[in-house]
Amino acid sequence: MIAALVLVCALSAQAAELGGHEPLQPEAATPIAAASEDHGAVLQEMWSRHLVAPDQQAWSATELDTLAKIRRVEPDALAYLKKKFGGTRAWTTVKRGKGLPQPLLTVEGYQKYLFHLTQDAIAYFEEKGADAKWALKMSDETGRRLFGQDGRLTDAGVDVYRKAQLKLEVYWQSPNGELFGTRRPR
Repeated sequence: MIAALVLVCALSAQAAELGGHEPLQPEAATPIAAASEDHGAVLQEMWSRHLVAPDQQAWSATELDTLAKIRRVEPDALAYLKKKFGGTRAWTTVKRGKGLPQPLLTVEGYQKYLFHLTQDAIAYFEEKGADAKWALKMSDETGRRLFGQDGRLTDAGVDVYRKAQLKLEVYWQSPNGELFGTRRPR
């Protein structure tokens, strides 16, 4: 029995090395994972993160999308909040269970992170030559908007700004098509 299990594991590892398909991107994996997880576990996590009321038994597509976004940025958000404000206790809850307790970013923490990251990004883009009145209308190279209608960073905006902070090669464009970036435009 054990030998058969080892053989199956070895064959699946070899099959994975053969390729033939693209791995899921982290952005794409999170919503699918939340949708396929146990309903009770997702609901418990949403209660813990203050995404839904404690007496609510179901969630909307918007709440599921917000959960996916929180999961995606959680490590970065916790580090950012800790650096900017000296701690994360006000914006986290503790996940209890097997092993050590883990901090979970609440929806309030996510909103705090996104608000302050947006302010930092606006200042950064203005410093790099984006006119103040056009900063919120910029897009990445592929045309995805960096800021949403509400004035906050979109997922594309977070990606571009974080890459720019790390001095990685990244480009963004103004509404008139002028190209800016961390390297000389091509």
